[in-house]
Amino acid sequence: MTETPDIIYTQQFVAANVQYLDYSEREEAVDLLNDFNLETGESNIQHDSDENLAGYLGYTDRKAATKLEDGLTNVYPTFTQDSLNLTKKQHHELADKIREAQKNKSMLWQGVVSFNPDFLERAKLYDPETGVVNQRAIKRAVQKAIPEMLKQEELNVPETFWWADIHLNTNHVHVHIGISQTKNTRPLKFGEPKGTFQTKSLKKIKSVVHREVEDKISREHDINLEKKIDELKKDVVDQLKENLQQRQQQKMLEQIWYALPKYKDKRRWRASNNSYDFREAKLLAGKLVDDLLKTDLNQDYEKYLSAIKQKDSDNREKYGQNIPDSIPKKQKDLHDYLMNRVFDELREVDAVSTKNNFSERVKWLGIEGNNELIEVLSKQLKNTKSDIKAKKLKKEIGIRKYYVGVLIKENKNKNYLDQISELKEKGLENNVQDYLINDLQEKYRLGVLQLIPRNKRDNDNKTEYQKLVNKHVDVSQISVKKINEEIVAQKNQYFDEWLKVVKNTKDPNVQIYLKNQGLENVNLSEYVDLQKRIMQAKLAIKDNNKKYADNISLRNQRNGKLFEQLKKDYEDLKNINSKIDLNQTQIRLNQANNSKNVSRQKNKSKSLAKKENTERKPKNSVSPRLLSKLSSALTSVKKEGQERINALRRNLDKEDDFEKQDRIDEIETETGRSMER
Repeated sequence: MTETPDIIYTQQFVAANVQYLDYSEREEAVDLLNDFNLETGESNIQHDSDENLAGYLGYTDRKAATKLEDGLTNVYPTFTQDSLNLTKKQHHELADKIREAQKNKSMLWQGVVSFNPDFLERAKLYDPETGVVNQRAIKRAVQKAIPEMLKQEELNVPETFWWADIHLNTNHVHVHIGISQTKNTRPLKFGEPKGTFQTKSLKKIKSVVHREVEDKISREHDINLEKKIDELKKDVVDQLKENLQQRQQQKMLEQIWYALPKYKDKRRWRASNNSYDFREAKLLAGKLVDDLLKTDLNQDYEKYLSAIKQKDSDNREKYGQNIPDSIPKKQKDLHDYLMNRVFDELREVDAVSTKNNFSERVKWLGIEGNNELIEVLSKQLKNTKSDIKAKKLKKEIGIRKYYVGVLIKENKNKNYLDQISELKEKGLENNVQDYLINDLQEKYRLGVLQLIPRNKRDNDNKTEYQKLVNKHVDVSQISVKKINEEIVAQKNQYFDEWLKVVKNTKDPNVQIYLKNQGLENVNLSEYVDLQKRIMQAKLAIKDNNKKYADNISLRNQRNGKLFEQLKKDYEDLKNINSKIDLNQTQIRLNQANNSKNVSRQKNKSKSLAKKENTERKPKNSVSPRLLSKLSSALTSVKKEGQERINALRRNLDKEDDFEKQDRIDEIETETGRSMER
């Protein structure tokens, strides 16, 4: 059940453009208090076209609802900005203003401030035993709040006037407020003055009244919490400035520097700049800030977020549960603020000594950053009419796609090393462990060789590479053009040996291996048989292509059934790979989270050591860059299987993916230079 907030404010407006009734006749005025939900603060008020200004005054100061304070006589309970209790003369003057407002068809804003009795009791403004309410304190709070709300609405002009009455005829003490103008100054909408108030204006009256009414201890708590939030934000900013001086961050700043457009006015280097030419620099700066918030700045950052959560909780207690969560906006505001401090730092740089390296910058941006930029570049390419610009964009897109593949392979290689370490640490020393470690080492070695450009591989590397490809490359990546009997025989031999080992699921080494490979829930025999069928189908297609080269019709007839079967096998393989990818994704997420926890703990130790003025440093610290790369790679793991299948369907008779990447790598250096010119 939702608790009633300390204070609620609801408001409606009525255009005074109808025939008015004498205000003294308005005894049956709508009870606004019953027209909104005290639990949620949501208004149920319906606009009444027969509402009139003078009648509302008669409603607000009616004797059945109001009560003069003890010792007061010959005055009205109504109060305004200038008086806590109107005299007869002041009351007539107010009525005259209302009539003038009616004549000029001004707007009437009707508001109700309602108080939770427990809140008034805590603030020592209400005695539940005697039922006495400190009306004077409540009036002064409203007198303080309304001008601030009017200022927010640009209604703080001589034409504006307001009045209010405290009503004591319900369980909730409430204040009825009327606001109008002798002559309208509001913008017109459809020929009538604008009636709606901004949300922040309605929040303003609640916050000011609450601030003025609440007790001293509560005010001190709020003030101290605000100070704490400001101090924690300053701590995060100071930590950023300190970290930007470190050697590792200087390298990152260098990459951002080279991506920055050379604006004449460098004040345009801001987080709010969404222009195309600033996109890469913005992504790089955002990545730097993200990395630091997850590592070196994390301790102060988490305290900052915790303080904001506490403020949100306090506000919901005061004003109701419909108060929105301010965390997302505060996070974005701080993130942008920190990015701007990075750009401020770079604005002071006159020159950077290290030579620009486009490929380093692309790799450092990571998988997510490059994919985001590729999307931007692709849209730019689609809309460009310049052949020269299109050529440049195609080159940049090609290089970035290549490096996304490189980063994915680097993450896979690291994952292989982690699996080897886990087998050695948790497994059982036997022949099975030796086989599985050797299997992972060969896959890791293949990954390393794949990252070496073809033109830079020596003869030994080329021989080793081809041997490992024949043994370990996914059968989906073997093109029809490249497949032969020798490759099929080698793969079949490997599959038979591998299946014989991993089917022994009682061995702890096999359990660890299958878990890390994402194969725990996969039928291994079906998985192997499926890959063997795919190879045999490709080999048969290649034989038919050669045998019936002069008879296209017969070739298509022979290959038709093979392609149909291959298509079905690809679908089955895609489904299995989806399970594998899902399992591996969870494993890598767990590994990444564990690594981050280790990093945070070490950073906490580092911070404590700094306060003690010691030289101790945490050992074996986890690289923030490596963590970021691993985290980024996880987003593309699940897509990888599907993309691989789709690519192979299109390229059964073309070169394999590795040869394509080799060709791209050969032109990478020249492309990187041309993009900087």
